Amino acid sequence: MFCTQCGIEATGDSHFCRKCGKGLGAVSTGSGTAAAPAPAPVAAPVVVAAAPSPRKSKVPTLLTILTVLVFLIWRAVGTDNVRTVVSTAAHLPVTLDDQVENVRAASWKAIALNLPYSGTVSINLTVVSGNPLDVFLTTPDQADTMKAGQWQDVKVFSGFSATKTKTYRRSQPLAQGSYYLVVRDTSLGILSASASDISVKAELNP
Repeated sequence: MFCTQCGIEATGDSHFCRKCGKGLGAVSTGSGTAAAPAPAPVAAPVVVAAAPSPRKSKVPTLLTILTVLVFLIWRAVGTDNVRTVVSTAAHLPVTLDDQVENVRAASWKAIALNLPYSGTVSINLTVVSGNPLDVFLTTPDQADTMKAGQWQDVKVFSGFSATKTKTYRRSQPLAQGSYYLVVRDTSLGILSASASDISVKAELNP
C-alpha cells in the first residue's frame, strides 16, 4: 500500500504513513488489496409446509349430477314420461292404459299397449254402459286384416280373448313390444245401444 499524500510505501500493518503521518485508512493484505469486511451471515429461509387439505367427498358431486339429469329429463319429456322411464329402468310396475273409451255399435277400436320390458300384463275392462263386447289382444301387423273386416284371419293371443262380455279380467305374461287391445261391438238390432262406454285399465308387472 502507498500513501496517497507523499507516495511512500507503507510497510507491515502500519495505520499511518512513516513519513508524513497521514492515516492510511485500510489494512494492507498480502495481495496488495484492501481486505473487505466479512459479510454478515444470511439466515436460511424457513420453509413452512402447508397442511394437507381434507379430501373432498365425491358423494355430493354425484348427487348433484343425478339431480341435474333428472331435472333435464323432466323438462324434456314431462312428469308422466319421467315416471315411465324410471319404472322401465328399475322394472317397476307400469300403467299401460287407464281411461274410459267409447265404442259405437257395429264398430271396433284398437287400444295401443306398449310394453317397455317383458312381464305380466293384467287387463281389467268393464262396460259402464252399452252393449256386451268382444275383446282380444293382437299385434300391430294385424291392423290391415282388421280394417279389411277379415276377422276370422286375425291372429290373436287366446289367453286374452272373450266374446259378448261386460266384465273382462285377464292376466298373462307377454314379451316386450307393441300390442293392440281390440274391443269390438258386434251387436245389431233395435234393442242394442248406439254406443258403449268402457273403463279400461292395463298394467305391466315384472
